[in-house]
Amino acid sequence: METFTEVLKYTLPSVVVFLTVYFLLKQYFEMEKIKLYQENQNRARKDSIPVLLNAYERMAMFLERIRPTQLIMRLPYHPDSSPDQYVRTLMLAIQQEYDHNMTMQVYVSDKLWEIIVFAKNTCLTALNESAGSQSSNFSATQIIQSQECEVAEETIRKALEAIRKEIKLYL
Repeated sequence: METFTEVLKYTLPSVVVFLTVYFLLKQYFEMEKIKLYQENQNRARKDSIPVLLNAYERMAMFLERIRPTQLIMRLPYHPDSSPDQYVRTLMLAIQQEYDHNMTMQVYVSDKLWEIIVFAKNTCLTALNESAGSQSSNFSATQIIQSQECEVAEETIRKALEAIRKEIKLYL
């Protein structure tokens, strides 16, 4: 019994010291791991913000370029072409803009991308419907002044507003 007490006298403090050191080191390494993770997150966020802002800028530019008023200014109507050809040219310009910027969907939220695609489709529909309702004395101004194009302009305005709101989430 006396030897047991003697062994216990030396081993018990050793076990207590070992367990104390073990738990302190475990806690220390967990805190270091969390700190390292946060530093990596902050570094990644700092590096990705310029890329995200560039994507939002491109989406805003895309929406501005597909506005019916902007399209007509960039692609003026030539009297030697038919109204249908002109509208197809405008619609093709919208589709080309979309194709050029569609990779930006990786950087924006799914909801925002849906809004942008909806704005694009609204513009295509507006051009198609306004051209179908034109008379024989066609002019590009009639397209801009049509009810359908006013709806498209409003949809684009709301999409730009959605872009601004999403940017504010990151800044």
